[in-house]
Amino acid sequence: METFWLFLICSLLFALNFFVTKRFGLKNVEYEIYFEEEKSIEGQEIHIVERIYNGKILPLPWVKSEFEISSSFFMENSKNYVVGDKLRYISIFFLLPYQQIVRRHKFVATKRGFYKLDKIYLVTGDLFGLATADRCYYVNDTLTIYPAFLDLQKYLLPRSSFSGETIVKRHYYEDIFHFAGIREYQSYDAFNRINWNATAKYNTLMVNKYEYTSSGDAIILLNLQSSEYERKEVFNKNVIEFGIKIAASLANECLKASTPVGFACNSFDEETGQPLEILLPSQDANQLVKVCEALAHIKIQVNQYFEVLLYDVLRAYNFRELFIITCFVNKEMEECIRLYSSLGIKFTLIMLEYDPRAFDLESENVRVFLAKEIVK
Repeated sequence: METFWLFLICSLLFALNFFVTKRFGLKNVEYEIYFEEEKSIEGQEIHIVERIYNGKILPLPWVKSEFEISSSFFMENSKNYVVGDKLRYISIFFLLPYQQIVRRHKFVATKRGFYKLDKIYLVTGDLFGLATADRCYYVNDTLTIYPAFLDLQKYLLPRSSFSGETIVKRHYYEDIFHFAGIREYQSYDAFNRINWNATAKYNTLMVNKYEYTSSGDAIILLNLQSSEYERKEVFNKNVIEFGIKIAASLANECLKASTPVGFACNSFDEETGQPLEILLPSQDANQLVKVCEALAHIKIQVNQYFEVLLYDVLRAYNFRELFIITCFVNKEMEECIRLYSSLGIKFTLIMLEYDPRAFDLESENVRVFLAKEIVK
């Protein structure tokens, strides 16, 4: 008989425990989560803040929060695991009556991009694990990670350079009154620029080198196709990410040299899902932020062939110099560059991969650099 009553009492207690946990477990529990920073730079620390408050007299022996962020976020010594391209993070709380806990989780953003916190799961239960209550929270917090800047002198190599030509040193028109030194003769150089004294000294043809004056706008064009026939999906995403860093660094160098610069890319905006808009050249104080914002929002997906974007930009706008960052040069791009360079427009090709067709384009109005990523 005693056993029966003991069983009955235990059953009633477990039933009461189950009812209380289900009904009141997450009642009057406030929870919020957000990025502490709105914007940051690739490689820097960012913080995700969790705030939870138990607004009732019933203590909570355990509360588990679970949220997903991009696997591009890294946290040392954390109890998390990667599922696909997501990092699943779990946090455990013990809450006394009317207690609030705020936690600040530190991550490192290893990749540029536009990131969202959208869906969070909160679960609580009793000490025995017999009853649980859960709730799903929908938040809409975002974080923009700008690409890191590179030292272009280390990463961009001209095919032939006698005196270390730089990527942004030359702009638009040579000024014959500003002598800048000598360099080795190239096939496109005029004979009246030959420096005969230097030629005799070095026993090879040398020409005078002049500074260039900035008189016009420039635009950076990034080709998101890693191969010629990609229509939507990009196969070699790593080389494109490298190209994005090159674009950010190039914009930075142009603005330092007081050159108005814009940006365009044949991709989609990660936030809106629409084709990325053309950013017109400017020399405003916040232009670099605008370029980095556009680069951070790039979705690695092609929205049109690059030659279409190139023709559209050249026909619709009056740019004096185009910086083209690409993995290849196809027939249509080659014809376009030859045509417009003959009309006086200057091109700088930054090749993410070696393509002999690009180097065949070198002329007075076309420079070619090979971008090489340094393996650490």
